[in-house]
Amino acid sequence: MKLEAKFYSEANQLYFLDGSKAELGSDRIKAYTVKWTSVGLDEDSYNEEFLAGLREQFKLMEENGSYGYVVPACDSACESEAQKEAFVASMKHCARRIKDCENIIGFAIPSEVDSGFFMEELSAKHKHYIYFTQNAELADSNEKIVKI
Repeated sequence: MKLEAKFYSEANQLYFLDGSKAELGSDRIKAYTVKWTSVGLDEDSYNEEFLAGLREQFKLMEENGSYGYVVPACDSACESEAQKEAFVASMKHCARRIKDCENIIGFAIPSEVDSGFFMEELSAKHKHYIYFTQNAELADSNEKIVKI
């Protein structure tokens, strides 16, 4: 299922397709923190019940005309390369479970992982996603990443 983009990013800002600026944190656009331990630490422990509930939450938002982006939270050890890859894999699995939610703008880039790897992994199936960061240096390096 391929979803059409509803937003674009330019100069580290988020815009609706009609060119109007999208205000992050407004009643229409919210950030939703998703903990790694809630999704599951590896493919043997993914919590499909949690992910189904998350999908339902986004579907309700969609019906109400609001949008959101996911803020992954690394709430477990994320130091080794294997742990970082497992974290990214969990967020990729999360993205697969909410893939039919048209109101998902994208994901924030977790500071614990390589930004390029994270975006590459999620963009493989979600080309319409926009990425967000609080890291000024990362935002300065790519004007398509929205500064939050």
